[in-house]
Amino acid sequence: MARTGENIYKRKDGRYEARYIESRDESGKAIYRAVYGKSKVEVREKVENAKREIAEASSPIEGKTFKQVAEEYLAEAKGTIASTTYDRYLDALERDVYPEYAKTSMSDVTEAEVNRFIKIAPELAEKRGRSLTNSGLLVVKAVMSNVINYAKAASGIEKAKIVMDRTAYEELTTAELEMICLKAKHNHCPEMLAALLSIFCGMRTGELCALNSDDVDGVRNEIYIHETAHRVRNPRKDEDGEKKTVIIIEEIPRKKQIRRVSYPAILNDYIDEFRLKGRPLIRNKDDGQADPRTLENWLTRIMSVFRMENINFERLRKTYMNGKADEQVLNNIFLGIHPDAPYDGHVDVKWLTTELSKDLAPLRMLIGLSVEETAEMLGISTGIYRQMENGSREVSWDLYMTLLFMYHYNMRTTDIVNNLGLYPDSLKEKIKIGGV
Repeated sequence: MARTGENIYKRKDGRYEARYIESRDESGKAIYRAVYGKSKVEVREKVENAKREIAEASSPIEGKTFKQVAEEYLAEAKGTIASTTYDRYLDALERDVYPEYAKTSMSDVTEAEVNRFIKIAPELAEKRGRSLTNSGLLVVKAVMSNVINYAKAASGIEKAKIVMDRTAYEELTTAELEMICLKAKHNHCPEMLAALLSIFCGMRTGELCALNSDDVDGVRNEIYIHETAHRVRNPRKDEDGEKKTVIIIEEIPRKKQIRRVSYPAILNDYIDEFRLKGRPLIRNKDDGQADPRTLENWLTRIMSVFRMENINFERLRKTYMNGKADEQVLNNIFLGIHPDAPYDGHVDVKWLTTELSKDLAPLRMLIGLSVEETAEMLGISTGIYRQMENGSREVSWDLYMTLLFMYHYNMRTTDIVNNLGLYPDSLKEKIKIGGV
């Protein structure tokens, strides 16, 4: 019976000897070679190194460059990975990896070399006139590691264990959740609808962009999630008039959670504003299909207007996944219920005056007024106005109403006042005259 396990034993001279198959003769008989060492660990390492050298010498990738092996890997992986993943890998290779390793021997690109390159890749990218984000670095590391493992598999070597340092996103705080719900209530736009669905349904950006109006059941308050949207390279981009990228809609594999999720019933009216039979629910400004990157940019832009720059879809979905998407917060805000005054139509004077004080300077500059001119229009001293603008003095309610009139009826600032929620429906109801 053939011997199995390690072929290591201790010699009479105290050394350890290990044998391994170096080759086979024409009849298939094994030809052994021996290595020696002072310990089992030492000879085991020598055997592994020798086997690796033998495997590499007979490997189909022997003598090939990193680029050649990477192209072979992509050709083989194209049918097994998502089209967006394929495009990201290809972009990362062409933009960041090939400039450094296209002609480098595959055997010289090791895990240690990848880790070294990741540290200097952002600086190298900057020299070529582009920025490399943390997510871009993850893609670079992933594709280089996959190419290395592909090469190892071709050589019969065990794959390396790849550790990806992913960004840890925090869930929304209660204050942030309340603020987003409040801004969504006063700003009915695709990005805020997407933000609410991400928080309360856990939808990904690709799923949001692929969501069809017909997939929303307003009776059961359910959303059927079965497709995802990607922006990928256009295979016809070399033809005249063709775009470099196109948006594609793909069916989600069942193993990746085709699912039905419930949404808060109070969002029905909000959703109905965007529902259009047979059309995507989240559409771009031209009433066409939105894509994940554009949707992320919309959210970033509107959150910067709300002075909430650290909000992104990863944090919104993390809130849902951690069970911290409190629907009661959404219900209270959409119904106008506040802890200090639980009834519809309550005007939160403290919040409104505080929020306006934060925006006095940019609003004033947008309509081209100086501090002195603004103070004169309000009928107060320049010093008092400066104190309100720098936050050392509170804005009184009568001054708030004066400022609201001035900025809401100026075409340069009307949209901003509405976007910031400084003229809420509850206040509009309070100041109606004669039921008009």
